[in-house]
Amino acid sequence: MDAISLEIMRNALYSIADEMTVALVKTAHSTNIKDRRDCSSALLTPQGEVVAQTELGTPLHMGTMPGIVRVALGAFPPETLAPGDVIITNLPYPMGPGHLPDVTAVSPIHADGELVAVAASTAHHVDVGGFAPGSMPFGVSEIYQEGLQIPPVRILKGGRLDEDLVKLITQNVRTQGEFMGDLMAQVAANHVGGRRMGDLVRKHGVAGMRSAMAELLDYAERSMRAGIRSLPKGRFTFEDYCEGDGLVDHPIRVRVSVEIREEDVEVDFEGTSPQTRGPMNAAITAAYSCVYYVMKAVIDPDLPTSSGAYRPIRVRAPEGTVVNAKFPAAICNSNILTDQRVVDALLGALYQAIPDRVCAACSGEMNLVNLGGIDPRTGRYFNSVETYAGGQGARHDQDGMDGVHTHLTNTRNAPVEVTEATYPIRVEGYGLVPDSEGAGRFRGGCGMYRELTLLSDETLFSLSADRRELRPWGLAGGLEARGSDCWVESAGGERRQLPSKITTTLRRGETVTLVTPGGGGWGDPKERDREAVRQDVRDGLVSPERAKAVYGLDPRIPV
Repeated sequence: MDAISLEIMRNALYSIADEMTVALVKTAHSTNIKDRRDCSSALLTPQGEVVAQTELGTPLHMGTMPGIVRVALGAFPPETLAPGDVIITNLPYPMGPGHLPDVTAVSPIHADGELVAVAASTAHHVDVGGFAPGSMPFGVSEIYQEGLQIPPVRILKGGRLDEDLVKLITQNVRTQGEFMGDLMAQVAANHVGGRRMGDLVRKHGVAGMRSAMAELLDYAERSMRAGIRSLPKGRFTFEDYCEGDGLVDHPIRVRVSVEIREEDVEVDFEGTSPQTRGPMNAAITAAYSCVYYVMKAVIDPDLPTSSGAYRPIRVRAPEGTVVNAKFPAAICNSNILTDQRVVDALLGALYQAIPDRVCAACSGEMNLVNLGGIDPRTGRYFNSVETYAGGQGARHDQDGMDGVHTHLTNTRNAPVEVTEATYPIRVEGYGLVPDSEGAGRFRGGCGMYRELTLLSDETLFSLSADRRELRPWGLAGGLEARGSDCWVESAGGERRQLPSKITTTLRRGETVTLVTPGGGGWGDPKERDREAVRQDVRDGLVSPERAKAVYGLDPRIPV
C-alpha cells in the first residue's frame, strides 16, 4: 500500500475508534463515564492485535485490550460467533483488565460471512458488588472479596439480550441501573464500530481491509524500531516504592531495568517486591500497559496506538510479584497506585538515557475515592467514584500543570454541580493547594483539595492514595512536592486523620477533606525566572514566605 493510502486508512480506523468512545460517553448512564470518561475503545484483528485504539480514553487500557480479546475469542472461537453477538468479561486473570470494575465488551465484525475485525470497549463500572460500594475496598486479601467475576459470556446473541444472564449479574451489583446503562452504552459503541468498519469493507473489500490492517501493524512496528535506533544504548535501572497495602505499612518496591538495544527494548522487573496480601497486586497485562504507555510517550507520542508498535518491546515480570501476581491475589487498587508507581520507575530509569524526554515525578497516585450507601432522597443505593487530579512533574524546559490527571489516568473531574445533583454529597471546597509544588527552575504542578460533606445517614468511604511520606521526586536538583493527606471533621468540629488506604464508615454531617500531591520540580529553584516566581505568588500558588525561603526571592521587594 502506498504511503498516502496507508495514512488515509490509519486515520479512518482511528476516527472509528474515537467515534466509538464518543458514542460510549454520550450514551452512558454513570457520572464516571459520561462526565469523567473512564473508558476506552479499540478495533482489533480477529487474532486480537490492536489496529487502532482511541486516545480519548484511558492509557491504562493499552496493554489489556489484546489479552482480553484473545481470551474472549478463545472461549468463543470465531466460527461460533454470529453478527450481533457481544461477549463481556472482567476477569483480570490470566490476561484481562486491571480490576473487576473494568468490564470489557467484545463484538465480532462480519462481512461476507467472514470475521474481519473485532470491536472492543472497556468501561469502569461504578460497582460490581463485593465487600464495599465501588468494588475497590481495602481490608480484602483475595479477589473473591472484591466483587463479581464475569468470565467470557455472551450477553447478546444475534442481537438479542440474554435476560437471564442480566438478572444474574445485576442481582450482584448495587447500582443496577447505572451498570446496565453503561453496559448498553458499550454495546452501542461497539455497534458504531461495526457499522463504520462495514462501510470501509464495502469500499475496499474483505481482502483489502485485511491487507490494510496488516500493513498498519507493520508500519507501527517500523516506526517504533526507528525510534529505538535513535536512543542511547545501554541498561538503565531505577526503583520506587508504594507505601503499604492497607494491611501492613511496609514499603512495596517496584524495580525496573530498561535495556535499550539496537532495534528493541527489554524491560525487566526483577527485584520487585513479592505480591502482597492487600489489594495492591497487578496482573501482567497492567505491566504491559505501563511499559507501552511510557515507551510511546518518550519515543514518539505520535506513534500509532496499535499492537504493531509494541512488537519490539519485551516485558519480563517474575511471577508472584506485585506486577505479575498469582490468582487469587487481591488486585482492585493496583490500577490506582501500583501501576502509577511502575510508570514513575520507568521514567526514572529512562531519565538516565534521555533526560529531555521525561518529567519529574507526577502526583504518583490517582487518589481514588468511593462513596457509597443509601441515598435518602430515593431509598436506593448510590456510589460515587472519582479519581482526583494532582500535580504534573516539571520537565527540563517547562513547568508541570496544576491539578491535572497524569500518566495512566486520562480522565476528567466530576463537576461540582453534577456531584451534588446526583449524590447525597455537598461540595464545601475545591481548589489548588498553595505551596504543594515541587520547587525548581521549572516547578512541578500544584496538588488539589476537595471538601465533601456527607448527607446520607451512613456512607462507606474507600480511599486509595499514596505519596504521603515518599513524596513525588524532582530531577536535576529540583525538589520533591508536597504529599497527599486526608482527614475527617465531625459536625462538632472534632478532627481525625485517615490513613492513605482505608475503607471506613462516615456519618451524616461529617466532612472529609482530600489533598492530592503536587509534581516534582526540575533544576535549582534559585535559578527560576524571577518574574515567574512573582506570578506564582500573585496567583496564590506560592506563598511569599516560600518564595523567599526556597526560590530566594522576596516578592515584596520591587525589582
